[in-house]
Amino acid sequence: DARRTTRARATACNNPAGQETIATTLGMPTTAAVAVARPAVQTDPRRADARGVRRRAAAQPVSSRHVGGRVQTRTPSRPSRVAAAAAAAAAPPATTDRDVVLITGAAKGIGAACATLLASQGWSVAINHRASSKPDADALVASILASGGHAAAFEADVSQEPDVCAMFEAVRAWGALRGLVNNAGILRGPDGSASVADLNVADVEAIVATNVIGPMLCTREAMKLMSAKLNDDGRARGGSIVNISSGSAVIGRLLLYAASKGALNSFQAGAVDELASHGIRINAVSPGMTNTDLVADVVPTFDFSKIPLGRIGEPEEIAAGVAFLLNETGSYCSGANIRMSGGRPPGTFLG
Repeated sequence: DARRTTRARATACNNPAGQETIATTLGMPTTAAVAVARPAVQTDPRRADARGVRRRAAAQPVSSRHVGGRVQTRTPSRPSRVAAAAAAAAAPPATTDRDVVLITGAAKGIGAACATLLASQGWSVAINHRASSKPDADALVASILASGGHAAAFEADVSQEPDVCAMFEAVRAWGALRGLVNNAGILRGPDGSASVADLNVADVEAIVATNVIGPMLCTREAMKLMSAKLNDDGRARGGSIVNISSGSAVIGRLLLYAASKGALNSFQAGAVDELASHGIRINAVSPGMTNTDLVADVVPTFDFSKIPLGRIGEPEEIAAGVAFLLNETGSYCSGANIRMSGGRPPGTFLG
């Protein structure tokens, strides 16, 4: 039988070498490829021998893995080399001696506002984005660099554990991580179910994967890099984590979204003590209605008289709250959740 199947044992992110892939060959190699946490780098022409590169590439096996229904393939630089190591090797060529903050879902909206503000305050900003948001992320990086700041884009889907691990390895190669903003989130799943009656598993899994599992995984990986107890590279000095939550978690508007933010709040409450023992603070900001793409279809008909301040919030205002908690200005805050909703009671549509 010409069909052959080979399998490599999978190991978790806790393995410093990363994850082994599961390689499956059925007569011919898979060809789909997905970029994971790979900021663009330039090849040194003095070291590039095109024919030699092609010969080496042809001699290397192609490994593949199935992630979230996608088939990912990669040609490792060495046998058994993993996604995390490959991503670290592809980190920006110029490392940074500034403190690094990683912001998930930072290509636009609140995440982009946080990136711009924190860069102006001297942070090196790692801008996480999905593949579909690459143009926005690249434009944001260019804007920050043009303003004298320091930033780089890191592509990864926070709902996928291998992506998260690869991203943090790349960030580690770039600089010393001191801050994390868990901002990435989605309002609805692929089918848009918004009530108990039409609830379906696909929507639940999609929202929980991004809004709950993503922040949990990112917090775990950030702890490894920030904690001097867990990291012996001499750079770990503790740090600060800020979750972007929502007041909707209190009452439950936007059923699945609200449930996911409630889970995020509970995770934070449970993590405070453990993280504090590693010199890490964790807090949250719960925005009210904020002028982002998330609510763009609602704004034209919304009755702003329901908000005591009489207007929608701006991403830059939410970013100011994040910066307060992330920086030393919030040094005695851990386990806090600041509601920024223009005076509107918690739980009334998006906070």
